[in-house]
Amino acid sequence: MAKKSIDKTICFPGEDGWELWKHTEDRFGQAEYELVEEMQLDESGSCEPFKDATHYAFPINSVFAVPIWVRTDEPSVIKNLVEMQLEKMGLKPTSGIGQLLDYQTVCVIESEPSSETQEGPVKRSLILATVLNPDYKHPLPKTGSKEFDVSARFLQMPGEHIVVWKELGRLVMAVDHEGELEYFEGLTSNKFDSAAVNEINCILLGLDGAGPVSGDFKNGIANEISGAHIWLDEFDQSAKDEFEEVLGIKVTAGAKPDPFLPESTSNLVPSEVVEQRVQQKKSQKIRYALLGAAVIYLLLAAVLLGAYFKEKFEADKLSKEVKRLEPSVKWIPEFREKWRELSSALDSDSYPAELLHRATAAVPPQDVRFTSFKYDDRVAVGGKLKRIIVIDGQSKDAKAGRDFYALLTKNKDLEYFKWAWLKQPQVDPRKKDRTAVFQIRGETTL
Repeated sequence: MAKKSIDKTICFPGEDGWELWKHTEDRFGQAEYELVEEMQLDESGSCEPFKDATHYAFPINSVFAVPIWVRTDEPSVIKNLVEMQLEKMGLKPTSGIGQLLDYQTVCVIESEPSSETQEGPVKRSLILATVLNPDYKHPLPKTGSKEFDVSARFLQMPGEHIVVWKELGRLVMAVDHEGELEYFEGLTSNKFDSAAVNEINCILLGLDGAGPVSGDFKNGIANEISGAHIWLDEFDQSAKDEFEEVLGIKVTAGAKPDPFLPESTSNLVPSEVVEQRVQQKKSQKIRYALLGAAVIYLLLAAVLLGAYFKEKFEADKLSKEVKRLEPSVKWIPEFREKWRELSSALDSDSYPAELLHRATAAVPPQDVRFTSFKYDDRVAVGGKLKRIIVIDGQSKDAKAGRDFYALLTKNKDLEYFKWAWLKQPQVDPRKKDRTAVFQIRGETTL
């Protein structure tokens, strides 16, 4: 049966470069991890990032480990005490928008009651604070990661042991206590030799001397450790023997195990990841806005297209009806034209003599006289046939001409004509009688 692939990957710092491990399950549901890609470091110590990885393991050299004893096991109090201790040491992060500080409880020890001071048992917690170096340049996956933690927590550590391995060309070490990561640090050496042994010994003596880690253990951290592992393919055998002699513990060697996915990871998040997530949210909002606008546009287009096709359907339907009726009404335009030709002879309202009679009915007996009366019953104006009357007249003065115009416009027998001045009454200064001449135009649509 084929293996069932689970879309979880780990970007992990290998011995000389970065590794991408894929988490899968076999047919029995057991977790398996497969190395699917590697990126080698260039001369500057950097490399191209992977495209994506759900989990990112911080190299030990990019994180500070700070073990702290606190006289409580109350989670609400521990956070403030840890931040106070880190601030005293100058290690509390003060810049960056990411989550650069996290801590985990390694163990809780209850002291014996004191007969001298009459004090009862006191609980003390060993806390391992991890501080992410804000200046470390991580080759973060291009599409980002969801989970972050220090690399040591992605490795199965033997309890009460010192473990030494190699990350990105440099040795690193970690100490495990009862299944919890107790301390870790990057070494200056790039190979396991006598210098590396002395450096590890100095680190352990420093921890015992300062008392942050083993101050409440009975015999100090060195005596709490039951052995050491060297996860290296090549190392100096004499250095291994020296390591056993200096620490007085059994030292074994073997291959580094494959990384695995821990049940839970830290709250650490690099600043650049937070910036990336903020930008992704902005981009997502823009995409949603554009998508919404596109949906509205498509709906509007659909409505307009629906209305268009509906109108087109109605227009096509009417066009077909017109074509169907066209043969039965084709005689109408010809008949209408003939009727127009006959209307001037049949319609008394179009007789020129009758129109002249109606127009002169408004003329005062002595003040106004016509000098010309023109009538045309078929004048094309603006694409329409109209009847036109043009009256030229003479009046004793300009006022008499205007009075006649007022009477003409009120003539009920000619009310279907629209009258307008072509030339308002005007006195000819060359004439001594001061008579005025005028011109009036009337029109009506056939």
